[in-house]
Amino acid sequence: MNVLINIMIQEFKAIGTNIPILIVFVLGNIGYGFLYNFMYGTNVLKDAPIAVVDKSQTTLSRDIIDYLDATPQVSVYTSIPDFYFAEELLKERQIVGILYIPEDLRSNVLKGKQTTCTVYGSTLSFLDYLNLSEASNFASINLNAELLPDMVRQLSIRKELSIANVKAVNLVGTAVFNPSEGYGTYLIPPVMMVIIFQTLMMGVAMMCGTEREKGKLNYDNSNSISLSLSVKTILAKAFVNVMIYFVISLFFLGLLPLLFNLPHFGKAIDVMILVIPYLFVTVFFCLIFSPFFTDGDMPLFMIVFMSVPLIFLSGISYPLELMPWYWQTVHYIIPAAPATLAFVKINCMGANLHQIKPEIITLWIQCVVYFLIAIPMYRKAMKNIFFNNKN
Repeated sequence: MNVLINIMIQEFKAIGTNIPILIVFVLGNIGYGFLYNFMYGTNVLKDAPIAVVDKSQTTLSRDIIDYLDATPQVSVYTSIPDFYFAEELLKERQIVGILYIPEDLRSNVLKGKQTTCTVYGSTLSFLDYLNLSEASNFASINLNAELLPDMVRQLSIRKELSIANVKAVNLVGTAVFNPSEGYGTYLIPPVMMVIIFQTLMMGVAMMCGTEREKGKLNYDNSNSISLSLSVKTILAKAFVNVMIYFVISLFFLGLLPLLFNLPHFGKAIDVMILVIPYLFVTVFFCLIFSPFFTDGDMPLFMIVFMSVPLIFLSGISYPLELMPWYWQTVHYIIPAAPATLAFVKINCMGANLHQIKPEIITLWIQCVVYFLIAIPMYRKAMKNIFFNNKN
C-alpha cells in the first residue's frame, strides 16, 4: 500500500510540473468546453438571407416568395430575375442560397402539370442549406394546399375524387428530446464526452511518452520491473488521472449544461456512476499503447483527429443498428462510444441506470479486459525505460 501511495504522489508531482499536460488538462478542457458552446450558442439559425430568381413574375410566384419570407428559417434578401447577379451575391456570401422559379410556373399550374423550383445552396454551411430546404418545402406545401381546391373545381372532377385527395390522417412530427430542433442541443452533449476521452488519452499518453523520452519513470525504479510493481503503477496512474478528471467531468457534464441551457434531464448521481468506469477504462485503454509512445508530443497528432469517428461510432449521428457488423464491433471496443451513447440517454432523454444497463456493463467489462491487457503492455514500456537506463 505504501508503494502505491508513493507512486500516486510522484504521479501527481509529475503532472503538476509538466506544462504541456497541464495545458491539455486545464486550458484545453476549459477552452474546448466554452469554444463549442459559444460556436453553437445560437442553437437554431434563423432568417438566413437568400435570393429568389423570379423568372415567372406572376401573382403565383409572388405568393411563393411571401410564404418563403414568412418562415423563421430564411429571409428573402432580394427578388431578381437575373440568375447571374444572384450567383455573385452567393459567392460574396451576402446570401446563403438561391431559389429559382421557372418562367412557366403559372402556365404549368393552370394545366395541372408539376413545376420544379430549384434550390441552390452553398455547402460551406449545411445548416444554412438545411434551412433553405425546409423553408422551400414549407412554402410549396402551403401553396399546394391553397391551389388544390381551385384546381379540382377548374378540372370539373367529381366530389368523390376531391374527398379522396384529402388525407385521412395528418401526421405531424415533433422532436420529443430536442423540441427546438437546435443543432447545439443535439451536438454538444456527445461532444463533451468525446472531449473528456480525447484529452484524458492525450494526458496519459503524453506522460508515458515523456517517461520514455527522458528515460526515467515518475518514481525511483528498483533493480527489476516486477509484475507487482507494474500492477501498482497502472493502478496509481489510473487513480490519479481519475481523481483529476472526475473534477473536470463535473465541469463538463454538470456546470456547462447549466451555463448554456443544455439538456440535463437525468439525475446527477446516474451521470457520476457512468463517469467512474468511463474514466478508468480510458486510462487502461491508453496504457495498452504505452510501448508505442516514444515522446511526449506524438500523442497529440494521434488522438486529436478522433472526434468525428468517435461521434459516428457512438450511434448518435448514425443509428447503431444500421451499421455493418464490423463497425458495431468497434463500437464495443472503444470506450468513448458506449459511454457517449449512455450519457446522451441520461442527459438528453432522462434515462435511468436500468435503461443504460447494457452500456454500463460494457464499460465495466472493458475495464477488466483492458486492465489485464495493460499490465504486460505497460510492463514492456517500463522494461524499455529500465534497460535503456542500464545501457
